[in-house]
Amino acid sequence: MDPITGASAFATIISLVGQFRAERGSNSQADFNAFLSWLVEMQHDELKKLVEANVITSIGIKALLNEQQDVLVAKLESINRALVSFASSYEGFSDIAQGLNPDFGLSDQAIHLLRQFESSGASQAIELHMQGGVTLVLSGGQSGVLEIRDQRFIEDDLRTLVELGLLRLGSNSKGDNVYLFTRIASQLVNQLA
Repeated sequence: MDPITGASAFATIISLVGQFRAERGSNSQADFNAFLSWLVEMQHDELKKLVEANVITSIGIKALLNEQQDVLVAKLESINRALVSFASSYEGFSDIAQGLNPDFGLSDQAIHLLRQFESSGASQAIELHMQGGVTLVLSGGQSGVLEIRDQRFIEDDLRTLVELGLLRLGSNSKGDNVYLFTRIASQLVNQLA
């Protein structure tokens, strides 16, 4: 499946599952067969065929249809935040992403942190609190520290990177936060280069 078709199909299916669940009411779980019938009613015959032809997609849709409405809405909001944040990093998509959701997106500092991780070859950074603010000490690759351009928003940027799965949060034996650089973060940085 080409990238345009794949992205379109994914976004459409997720959107339609949300719409279907909203129409059925927040307290009831929805039936997969009723969803397929609804797709036909809404003139999405091709999408119905695509769903029926893919067992993994069908299982995923069944799981979403069985989610509690508030859990599903929270997941959809999380996906929206992640999509807008990623899109805001790409020229041509950033204006659209920021225009529709100005509160989401990766800051310049967050992208700068990821680029430093990638270029260092380090797998993690330990968060230390010094008199000047937060210091992120690299380990598991080149040693050194990550440049922090704006101490005021570093905690917000780190939290966003963790929420998006670009960093994973752990801790060391001293209780310091340890941020692990993820494969998807590496791929994002390389696509932005």
